[in-house]
Amino acid sequence: MDPHLRFDNVEKQRDRFTLRIPDIEINQGDVLGVIGNNGAGKSTMIQLVLGLILQTKGTIFRYAGEKVENTLHEWKKDVGFVFDDLSVYDDLNMKLLSKFLGEVYPTWEESYFFSLLEQFHIDPKKKVKNFSRGMRMKAGIASALAHRPKLLILDEPTSGLDTKSRKQMIRLLKETNEKEGTTVIFSSHILADMEQLATSVWFMDEGEILLHGSIDELRANHAVDGNGRIQVNSQEGVKQATLDDLHDYYLGGDTE
Repeated sequence: MDPHLRFDNVEKQRDRFTLRIPDIEINQGDVLGVIGNNGAGKSTMIQLVLGLILQTKGTIFRYAGEKVENTLHEWKKDVGFVFDDLSVYDDLNMKLLSKFLGEVYPTWEESYFFSLLEQFHIDPKKKVKNFSRGMRMKAGIASALAHRPKLLILDEPTSGLDTKSRKQMIRLLKETNEKEGTTVIFSSHILADMEQLATSVWFMDEGEILLHGSIDELRANHAVDGNGRIQVNSQEGVKQATLDDLHDYYLGGDTE
């Protein structure tokens, strides 16, 4: 499978904090879940990928469909992104936002945008300042998807959503990935969402990627013995490790 992104020995220095990403590829059509404690470097990684900040060291290769690297400006047209809030003017409604984004993205599909808003029960005439946190997140997802991006980057996409809305969001993202081959990178503290959506994960802490790979491979390579302890590369465990087990072992300080 062709890479969609490739990191070559990337570092980003910010005051006393350093993010280090070794040689890693994210394949086209992959769904990467990024798990980490606060301050792990998840948001810094996302900002690097989007070109909002520049790395201190190393190279990030961003590929188009034909494996030809575009300029960052052109590449961004194929990227949808959502941070943990909808960062637009509060006096905008969704009709005005659609008009604005239609001028930014050549592939903008207004009908798809409004169909997503309808699914989310969002009134397109309502101003953003009157949205709840969950509505702002849903509107952000609709904005990110409506130009059919090849890469979708989401920072805590289910944050602030109730259980029903979270399930709806996960179902939509899975359908987008499976039907359109969209590569997805998302961070979340909700491991149940990660289990349902991600095909591969990064465990990050203090600027380092402690563990990475496909969920199936990582679970197969970690077992839980009769005393509840993680066994790495062991066939002695009585059950395969869950994502919760891996989280506790690598990020929760449970290394005994």
